[in-house]
Amino acid sequence: MTEQEISDLCVASLAQTLRVSKDRIDTKTKFNRLGLDSAMVVYVMMELEDKLGLELTTDDFYDHPTVDELARYLAKRHAARPAA
Repeated sequence: MTEQEISDLCVASLAQTLRVSKDRIDTKTKFNRLGLDSAMVVYVMMELEDKLGLELTTDDFYDHPTVDELARYLAKRHAARPAA
């Protein structure tokens, strides 16, 4: 998956979790400024794990606190994983 595809997944998951339209998610805004709390982080994390086939931790969201940063990080991890 490309960084843009992962970003789109993040935006869709965040929009659903926060119950807002996708166009309200600014990919450069920190997750806590978007209104994401720790319980919501876990929900989004589990959804991304399922769709990307990666194991994530809540620390990933704190270390990469925007959609842009998280998507860049996850794209690198996704590309580096062994082929199935």
